[in-house]
Amino acid sequence: MKAVIIGSGNVATHLALAFQKKGIIISQVYSRTSANAELLAQKLNTSFTTHTSGIDRNADIYIYALKDSSFLNLLKRFDLPKAIHIHTSGSIPMKDFYGYTERYGVFYPLQTFSINKEIDFSNVPICIEANSEKLENELIELAKLLTTKTYILSSEQRRRVHLAAVFACNFTNYMYDIAHDIVLGAGIEFDILKPLIMETADKINTLPPREAQTGPAIRYDENIINKHLIMLDNRKNWKTIYKKLTKYIHARHAKNKDEGFFKKGVNILMKKARYIIAKFKKQ
Repeated sequence: MKAVIIGSGNVATHLALAFQKKGIIISQVYSRTSANAELLAQKLNTSFTTHTSGIDRNADIYIYALKDSSFLNLLKRFDLPKAIHIHTSGSIPMKDFYGYTERYGVFYPLQTFSINKEIDFSNVPICIEANSEKLENELIELAKLLTTKTYILSSEQRRRVHLAAVFACNFTNYMYDIAHDIVLGAGIEFDILKPLIMETADKINTLPPREAQTGPAIRYDENIINKHLIMLDNRKNWKTIYKKLTKYIHARHAKNKDEGFFKKGVNILMKKARYIIAKFKKQ
C-alpha cells in the first residue's frame, strides 16, 4: 500500500514512521510548513510538497493528520474521489468526507504524542469508523499492523472519547506542570513526585477512579486547605483552580456519602418494619 501523509506534526510523524516500519510505502508528505514537511520527509526518506497542486495523485490512501481547522479546506482542494481518505481526529465527524470521496473513514489513535518521545503502538487503542463494511475491515487490518487494540466507534462515540481524553490526559498534565513549578520553587526536584504520580495512575488498574480519590478535598480538611490557599496567594490562577477542584471533589464524594447514608437508613427502617410485621402476625 502506498500512502500520502497530510500533515507534519506529532501525530503525522509518529504514525508515518510506524506505518513505514510495517511496510507501508510513504510516497509523500504534504504540509503547508516547508521546514516541518522537509524534516519529516527526511526521516522517512521520501518526497514532500507544500502545494496542493503538487500532491502525489497515485497513492492508495491519504491520511489526514493535521489541525481540525485545516482538514475540510484541504479535502476540497485535493479532488481525489477514487482513493481512500482517512483522518486521525478525535472530533471531526466522518460525514465531513461525504461528497468529496467515495471511500472514507477514521483512524484515530487514542494516545498523546510528542515529537521527541517514542511511542510503542502495540498498546495504543485505534478507533475506527468507515463508510462501508469492506473499508472497515481494511482499516482493521491496517490497524493490526500497529496494535492489538482496535475499536469500532461511531463519530459520536469517538467525540465523547476525545472529550474524556482531554480530561484524563491534557488537563491532568497541566496539573503536573503546576506541581512541577511548585516543587522547583522550593528548590526540590520534580522526581520526588514521580512515584506518587505513577501510583495514582496505577490505581485505575484495580480501582474505579472515584474509589481511588484521596486527599484533603474528599474529607474537606479546612485546616490543610486554608494553609494551601495561603501558600497560593501570589498565584491567583492556581489558587482559583485549587478552590474549584476542592469544591467539586468534595461535592462529588459528599453526594456519594449522603446516598450511602440514605440507603443505610432505608435498610434499617425496612428491617424494623419486617420485625414489627412478623411480631404482629405472631400475635
